[in-house]
Amino acid sequence: MAHWVYHRYFACIVALTTALCLTALLAFAVSKTVHFSLQQSATQYLLQVDAIARESQQTLDQLNSRAPHSCSAANLAAMRRVLISARYIRDITYYDDSGALCSASSGKLDFAYPHGEPSFYSLQNSSIWLDQPLGDFSQRVNGTVVRQRDYSVSIVSDIDSAPPRNDVRWQTVNTAGTTAAHIAGYTGLYIAGTGGDTLATLAWPHYFYQQCSSYSRFCLSQQFSFYTLAQRYPFQSSIVLLAVIALSVLAWFGWRQLAVRRHSLRYRVRNGLRKGYFSVVFQPIIDLQHNRLIGCEVLARYRDPLGSLSPLQFIPLLSQLGLSGRFTCFIAKQALTELSKLHNLPEQFHLSLNVYPHDIASGQILELLQLPEVQQRRIKLVLEITEQQELSFSSATQHLAELKAAGLQLSIDDFGTGYSNLTSLRSLNADYLKIDKSFIQDMEADSIKSTLIPKIRDIARLLNYSIVAEGIENISQASLLRSLGIELGQGWHFAKAMPLAEFDNWLQHKLQQDYPNQRKKA
Repeated sequence: MAHWVYHRYFACIVALTTALCLTALLAFAVSKTVHFSLQQSATQYLLQVDAIARESQQTLDQLNSRAPHSCSAANLAAMRRVLISARYIRDITYYDDSGALCSASSGKLDFAYPHGEPSFYSLQNSSIWLDQPLGDFSQRVNGTVVRQRDYSVSIVSDIDSAPPRNDVRWQTVNTAGTTAAHIAGYTGLYIAGTGGDTLATLAWPHYFYQQCSSYSRFCLSQQFSFYTLAQRYPFQSSIVLLAVIALSVLAWFGWRQLAVRRHSLRYRVRNGLRKGYFSVVFQPIIDLQHNRLIGCEVLARYRDPLGSLSPLQFIPLLSQLGLSGRFTCFIAKQALTELSKLHNLPEQFHLSLNVYPHDIASGQILELLQLPEVQQRRIKLVLEITEQQELSFSSATQHLAELKAAGLQLSIDDFGTGYSNLTSLRSLNADYLKIDKSFIQDMEADSIKSTLIPKIRDIARLLNYSIVAEGIENISQASLLRSLGIELGQGWHFAKAMPLAEFDNWLQHKLQQDYPNQRKKA
């Protein structure tokens, strides 16, 4: 139940993260679309501004280069010819020191024009007035007046009143002077000191885009609200929202299944072998007649970030997953590497290792012989073949012979609980026979099963096998086995299975007991 809750919690977190990522990707895609759209509108807008500025400056340069300057009929006619060929200019006005004298559209003027101080100055030092009445006052037409020396041009254009697009807040400024001059739109949008001609920022729910012209020094700032998309396209927005929700739900189910898989035993065992979550412990094997250490059995343990697994859980799975051969090599290499660090091991020290019978039959067990750790001769490797799994002797005989020829020894594990008979025991040509602990545990009760121990002893002597009794838990069991002539034993009475550091400490203490005089001399 706890695992299921954890799986659901994990899946919910990942699904939420996936939904946020999908939303972020969608926002990014929409932002890019908005960016290019705003860039296009700004470019078109500023191109028109530059076209008006260029035409105004070229017209003023042309008029000021003419002589003489006056309100004569010939000069008015020349002004009108220039006006007719212009695209954006509404009127041309001639000035002297007293003010405006005449214009191309109205002839001689009798009113002051334009009014007040200029709104700003251009890069060419032209004076520019915004929102000025043009021509006949009865027409109530306002526009922009640009004056340089003796002439001015009047411009009527929608760039100073109409937005570049209807779905943005916008502002146009001119940066030719020391400070930015507001031209049109909303005040306060323009961002000064950007260090470049363009600026784009996303501050949800707004996207800001600013672009400036290098010629006229006009800058257009646009602020787009993503809420506008939902308002203008409610159906499409609903479809996108439903798609994000659907993908999030699918992600939740997908990640939940992945979480269950990642926390399943099969996945953990496979992942544990790949990442080294398996470790080894050592249980001493004692010479019962002399109470001395002669070797140990290596046992595998498993622990990953999710916790521990018992051998009853991972041992069968390794076989089902086809990983038994790799596992055996991994444990052998790790155990031999760790034991090689101990310099006080007794001579002819034995290391017992459980192997899978089907690995012997298939020949996969021969991969052990390729390990440099196995090829060393300081520690004798004993392969324990469990009797609880049937061994195909016809296919295993040659492989067992190769193992024996390479110096490895064999042991029949859990004897008395499985498939062995006298014929099969002869065929194996093993070195040790290990009495299952179930026989040992019933010894003190004089059960029928425990009475078979002498029979097993006789069979072992007939085949020239040494006997190992496992599962010895107290001194009474040890004494009885010793009296029956059983050579070797292991169990909690002597020591539990220990990691290397504990085994080393136990070994130091054991050697002091077994060889007190030698330890003192050392």
